[in-house]
Amino acid sequence: MKNIINKDETFKLPRLYINKPLTNKGVIELESSQVHYLHNVLRKKDDDYIRLFNGKDGEWLGSITFLSKKSATVKLEQQLLEQPQNTRRVHLIFTPIKKNRMDWLIEKAVELGATDFHPIVTQNTENRKIKEERLKSQIFEAAEQCERLEIPTLHELNKIDHTLDKWDENTPILSCIERFDAQDIKDAAQKNLNGDIAVLIGPEGGFTSKEKGNIGKKTTAVSLGDTILRCETAVAKALILINA
Repeated sequence: MKNIINKDETFKLPRLYINKPLTNKGVIELESSQVHYLHNVLRKKDDDYIRLFNGKDGEWLGSITFLSKKSATVKLEQQLLEQPQNTRRVHLIFTPIKKNRMDWLIEKAVELGATDFHPIVTQNTENRKIKEERLKSQIFEAAEQCERLEIPTLHELNKIDHTLDKWDENTPILSCIERFDAQDIKDAAQKNLNGDIAVLIGPEGGFTSKEKGNIGKKTTAVSLGDTILRCETAVAKALILINA
């Protein structure tokens, strides 16, 4: 085995999400998709280093102890980063959209700090079903790429009224409603700068009058500006502004 790599060089190493406990000197067996990635895509070999994280135990340096076309094992050598504590929760309440645009929405929301995804169905929602496992996989991949240690949570798909009725009142919701007299989202977010917060992004067909009535009672209406944005663009802009 070669010497442990310098910590300053670890950022160059491949980074994989592992749904298993990570402990000192532990041995991890990789999933088939990860084996394929290391063996066929990156052309890694025995004794090469990679980084592992699971959203709970920080980030670890691991050395490949065995790698073939069908299986691989990695030995945990040392912890590189500790898991951060008491992270602010940033909830994204959104309506599912078409596949390619949904991929972009999930990726950018993870990069921009969303901690919880709450898909909802409204009267004008264009995609009323989600593939939960596929979305979770996208969340994992986005977290791998953007160096996040925490894995965002994907909640069940629910109707908008159910989500709002069950919502924790201690976490304010900023609802982005087009053509509506509302305060700027950045100003509204400043009132809850360090606490948990949620952003509600509606469908491109907009909310119905009935939905707006319920939203108005349980959320704070905010504006993203004068232009009408596509759903995924609105998500990115909202997350940038509440974290500004």
